[in-house]
Parts: sequence; structure tokens; C-alpha cells
Amino acid sequence: MSQLSWRGFEHRLPKVVERTIRRYVETSPHYRGEVPAHLHPHMAHTVREFGRMFARAAREGSEPREDELELFRQRGRERGAEGLPVSEFVNAYLLAAEEVWAEVQALSGGSPPSDTAAVLLKCLHRVMNAAVQAHQKEFQIADREQREATRALVRRLAAGEMLPEPADVRLAPAYGVLALRFAADPADSVGDAVGRHLAGQRKARSLLQHLHRELSGDVLAALDADGGLLLIPSASDSPEAALAEARQAVPRAHQTTGVAITGGFAHAAELAEIPAAVAEAERLLRLNSVPDTVAVLADHLFEYQLNHDSAATPQLRALAARLSGEPDLTTTLRTYFDTDFNRRETARKLHVHPNTVDNRLSRIANLTGADPRTAKGLLLLGASLGLAG
Repeated sequence: MSQLSWRGFEHRLPKVVERTIRRYVETSPHYRGEVPAHLHPHMAHTVREFGRMFARAAREGSEPREDELELFRQRGRERGAEGLPVSEFVNAYLLAAEEVWAEVQALSGGSPPSDTAAVLLKCLHRVMNAAVQAHQKEFQIADREQREATRALVRRLAAGEMLPEPADVRLAPAYGVLALRFAADPADSVGDAVGRHLAGQRKARSLLQHLHRELSGDVLAALDADGGLLLIPSASDSPEAALAEARQAVPRAHQTTGVAITGGFAHAAELAEIPAAVAEAERLLRLNSVPDTVAVLADHLFEYQLNHDSAATPQLRALAARLSGEPDLTTTLRTYFDTDFNRRETARKLHVHPNTVDNRLSRIANLTGADPRTAKGLLLLGASLGLAG
């Protein structure tokens, strides 16, 4: 290209800018073809300066200067702080480069100098490297701040603190409260304190990402490496949809991440009920020993009622403790309950003779003072097993 042609290219940059912006908003899911007022001036300036930098580098046979790259670093920091995904950010620069090249082709009659493409690629590489690094740093800070703000919001809602609605979070009228427990991962105990902390952060972030994909609406989360709380938007009079999503999301997240998850679920029909729902969900979680399941009150009425401490609780726990050194007796007693006190069915499931079951029931009565062949003994032993979990 001649010197005059490069001047002509710079004169045509406004058209390059408009084509780039139009293509960007047409392909971006965030704008759906409409150019918002806040987008045009910033993007127009960025595309125009990219074109000018390229024209200067091509004209002089040089590379982008550090002072020229500072604008793109600043744009990266701004978009990262706003939370714009890096894929959207990169797409905008690629579209700008395509439109710049289309203009070069048009002005050169389809025969640009042989080194022009190399200069454009060098400019694009330097600009994207500078901009994306700056974007990622700010994006990570913004993401961390957003997660911490959400965690704080969940904690305050769980504590019953009624807050003015945050500008960036529209609270639902009701929530399904999902209390979660994550199984230990080998990485949780490897390395020093910093390494374990980082492993825990990655684990919580990965699980949250997968759970978010499975759950609808603006889910509020407060998770760490061991578990935590999710608040799932729900209808005030219908918790079924939120519960169904939770019961589907938990095993799927396990399948994807390899981390076993156990849950407890309760419903808050209004924001003021969240503290009570959190307490219920967390108590149900303590009662739930089956990974990949979500416990609800209807499935654990007996154990839930027993889980409220009273003066009788230590003595009931002591009954089960007397069998702690006799695993065969504990297994027999649990199977006896599971078979609705059918000694022959208990024997069949345990692969022993019915007389062996009788002998074990007698030993249980002798050790605990509660005879499982009587109504009172069954009630006491059932309560004891319920507390033992």
C-alpha cells in the first residue's frame, strides 16, 4: 500500500467501527442486536485506536508500542471489573481484526502487501495478550467480590436480618433451602495450609458451577470445601419444583465432579421464614447418611423429632452405645426393624438361622435392658437407633 492508501484506510475507520459494533451486538447474547448508549463510545474508540495502531505499524514496518497497548489494558480492566465474560471480550477483538482486514482487502483491490497480514496478526496478538491478562485479573477480583457478597447475603438472610434489596440481586419471594455436605477429597489434606486452601476453593467453585447449571433462577450460594447452603428461588405456595431440581442436581454434580454430595431441603414461603428453613434443612442434613440424596422432613419425621435434645437424649444414646462393640447385634437390630420385626425375614437377609436371630435379640435385651420383642423395648431401641443415625 502507498502512504496515501494508509491515510485512506484511516479515513475509512469509522465504517470499520460501525461494522464491528453491528456484528458484535448481533452475535452477543447480551445485546440481541441493539446497540446500547453506553457501549458505542467505548467500543468505537477502542476499535478506532486498534485500526490506527495497525496502520502506523504497517506503514513504519514496526510493532505496537507499549504506550499504545496501555489503552487496551485499560479496556481489559474495565470489562473485567464489569464481569464481561472473556469469550465476549475476545470475540469483540476478533471481529475488529476481521473488519480491519476486510477494509485492507477492499482498498488494495484484494492484493495487499505480503507483510500486511503478518503485521495485523502481530498487532492482534500483542493487543489481546495485554488486554486479556488485564481482564482476567480484574474479572477474578470482581468474581471473588461477587461470591463473597453473595455469601454474606446468604448468611444474613439465614440469620433473619432483613436487608434492603441489593441493586444487583433481585430476591425471590420464596426460597428452597438446600443444605449440602461434600465428601472429603484426597486433595483436601495434601500440601501445606495454602495448598489445602486452594484445593478447597477449587472444589467449592467447581461444585458450585455444576450446581448452577442444573438449578434455574438466581441461586444464592454460600459454599466452602465441606458444603454449605444454596437458596433456590421458589414459588411461595409450591416447593415441589425447587425440590425436584435439587434432587436432580445433587447426583448429577457428583457424576460430573466425582465428589459425593448429601443434602437436606426445607422451604421458606417468604423471606422471614428463611432462618427456620435453614435450621430444618441443616438438621435434616445431619440425619441424612445416604450420598446423592436430598432429605426432606416427610421422609424423616421420627428421626427429626428425636433429634431435638432433651433430658432423655443422653440415656437413649447410651442404649445404642452399649451395642457399639457388637456389630452383629447392631446389624441384626437394624435389619429386624427394616423387616417390620419379622424374625424369619431378618434371618434370611442376614443369611443365618432364625434361632440365631432369637439368640441375638436376647443378647440385645440383656445388654441394653430393652427387650426388642416387647412394644416398650421396640420404642426405646428405635429411638436410640434414630439418635445414633
